[in-house]
Amino acid sequence: MKSRHASSLSHVCLSRNLRHFHRFAAVSAAGLLLAGAASHAHAVEPARYSGIQPDQSLPTKAADSGYEFTLGGGVGYSPRYMGSDEYHVTPALNLALQTPYGVFVGLGGVGYRLSLPAGFFLSAALSYDGGRKDNPKGLDNGSTKLRGMGDIKGSLFTTLQAGYAIGDLAVVSVASDIPLTQRNRGNVYRFAVDSVLYKSASDSVGLGATAHFASGKYAQTYFGVTANQSLNSGFGQYAPGGGLYGVSLTANWTHKFTKHWSTTLAGGVMHYTGNAAKSPIVFKKTNYQVATTLDYTF
Repeated sequence: MKSRHASSLSHVCLSRNLRHFHRFAAVSAAGLLLAGAASHAHAVEPARYSGIQPDQSLPTKAADSGYEFTLGGGVGYSPRYMGSDEYHVTPALNLALQTPYGVFVGLGGVGYRLSLPAGFFLSAALSYDGGRKDNPKGLDNGSTKLRGMGDIKGSLFTTLQAGYAIGDLAVVSVASDIPLTQRNRGNVYRFAVDSVLYKSASDSVGLGATAHFASGKYAQTYFGVTANQSLNSGFGQYAPGGGLYGVSLTANWTHKFTKHWSTTLAGGVMHYTGNAAKSPIVFKKTNYQVATTLDYTF
């Protein structure tokens, strides 16, 4: 009897685990597809590093089921590249998926968040950055002002993050973007504080501040001018070196019309500092960005 009972119990546990695995796999596959669509519909660079959308890798309170999916679309206005004095209107996409298994999907990609005791957490995400063009077409990032600088190729990268949630008030985090392809682009590091200033049944207002740091390779890729680039473009040769390259302030307001429908208004300002601000291809030391979306959550 005992062996028969144990066999039955093992079968039930195995069935449950398989159901969870299949659900996890389906969510992950959907996330990868949606994240890929997001990278084409919403400018990743410089939006990613002066991002105006909430960071989905940060802890949030999902629905009672543990699942929450938000999809929305609208319009955005952003600089053509980091330090550009030209702006363009682009489609804006709001994408957020939370699951009870720690899997999340957002504009920053698809990833996994591990909640630790006392409010600490770790997360890892996979995403794609479209790079920069010196002869952009459509929604490409870049400008003809950079003609002769050459293109910065797109790259698949991972974001590693660690942080601490101070109750429901704020989240302090550090993160690094590490390219998995085109690794000579270099790494980015961030220290951020994200907070909820106001929350009610129908409205939520958030504010975030971030310090942005670059490796030497990244600074050279996005703010430097090599001897060959100088010859082709006419810009003076420049080797900026790594370190703090900017600080950003972001804000977002979400208003709920019904249980499912809401609208989000988000904006951000990025100020370039240090060696990055002295770059000959940085025409504006301060860039602005705004987007509004109509969202559906279920």
